[in-house]
Amino acid sequence: MKKFRTILPFSVFTLAAFSHANVMANGYQFLHQSAEGLGSAYAANGTAINDISAMFSNPASIIRFDGTRFSGSFTVDLPQSNMDKASATAPYSDGMVNVDGYPAEPTQFIDTAFGAASYMTYQYQPDVVFGFAINAPYAYVSDYADTAVSRYTATNTELQGLNFSPTFAYRFNKQWAIGGSLNIQYYQAALGTQIATSTTEPQINTDVASLIEADDIAYGFSFGFEFQPSENTRLGASYRSKISHYFDGDITISGTDANLASLSSLAPDLTSLSGKADFDIATPFILQLGLLHKFDDNYEMYANATLSGWSAFKDTHITYDNGLAETVVDNSWKDSWYVAIGLGYQYSEKIKLRTGIAYDWTPTPAETVSPRAPNNDRYNIGFGASYQYNLSTKIDFGYQYIKFTEVTIALAGGNNIPRGTLNAKVNLYANVFMVQFNHKFDL
Repeated sequence: MKKFRTILPFSVFTLAAFSHANVMANGYQFLHQSAEGLGSAYAANGTAINDISAMFSNPASIIRFDGTRFSGSFTVDLPQSNMDKASATAPYSDGMVNVDGYPAEPTQFIDTAFGAASYMTYQYQPDVVFGFAINAPYAYVSDYADTAVSRYTATNTELQGLNFSPTFAYRFNKQWAIGGSLNIQYYQAALGTQIATSTTEPQINTDVASLIEADDIAYGFSFGFEFQPSENTRLGASYRSKISHYFDGDITISGTDANLASLSSLAPDLTSLSGKADFDIATPFILQLGLLHKFDDNYEMYANATLSGWSAFKDTHITYDNGLAETVVDNSWKDSWYVAIGLGYQYSEKIKLRTGIAYDWTPTPAETVSPRAPNNDRYNIGFGASYQYNLSTKIDFGYQYIKFTEVTIALAGGNNIPRGTLNAKVNLYANVFMVQFNHKFDL
């Protein structure tokens, strides 16, 4: 019981920290689940992570860890974001109208964020290990000023999938091991947008606000294997299933009485300022391949290739029961690859260093890039270190620099009045820091 009293406070902290999670990976994945992974630009993901947080990328990996163990991590994500050359229009009954807005160049719409993850394992038999993970593999938060020129496309966006994953691993022999997990995913979504009601300038004074909030619980699975053909080489492969969420959410429209009266003339079928909002979102499947090769006692290499099935993120159709016309958000994302290579160096008996570089292809077609998720190709550079404090405790540190190719937004509008066009350039980069504590309770 003493072990679990030690684990419980950090697990509760993990749940609290998820409310501040953010994302700087393609789509809206939150890949910062292991400090060794972060410090290698995720090249170690799949089979080369040397602690139980390896179960995030491959459930079979926990077979390598005996006894009863706990791992907990804390992440700080420091993004820099700015939008420039922004212009927009909104459709009215008398034609397209240019939209005013300020600030002219919004900045820091992706704020400093915090994340955490917890992992636990128990060796039931020499060749059977059980585990449990609490983490957030999908998380995204962006927040633009309600007065920005992009406000009729997006203001606030929050997407977060919190995972609870009971896990097992089984070793057939010295070469082969398999593993699997059940992914119980609680998903929250919030989508904010301003609605224009008048062509009178400044239009900001005549806006009303729309907020959609929803949550859902759905289930998926992961499975994987590790193959050790020689003492110096290990291969891993894993698959995480897509998870389909069906939201029965709510919409709330707010503003001054005068502005709400103007909205009624644009939407004559509107029966209430609140109501139900139903829509679907699916998280992607993830197919991952990993390689570890040790050149000698001091040097090792990692490689990773990951295919994310973002084609599951189809156009979003939001239907309402208060008279609003259906909203259609064009997504049409495509499957995308992430590839990484890294090196590890045993600097001393207690200290191990690592680095890695990666390239991440965007899943978002150019014509559907939105301020809600301004995706583009990016590269990642990671550095990390492990400190073996004693036989029971290891502390890991990871750092990663993530740089996006300049994002171009060129939205042609949509079916819902008064969402019009939006054109802008977005520049993004981030510095991510992570610390992780790993402990084995029994020796």
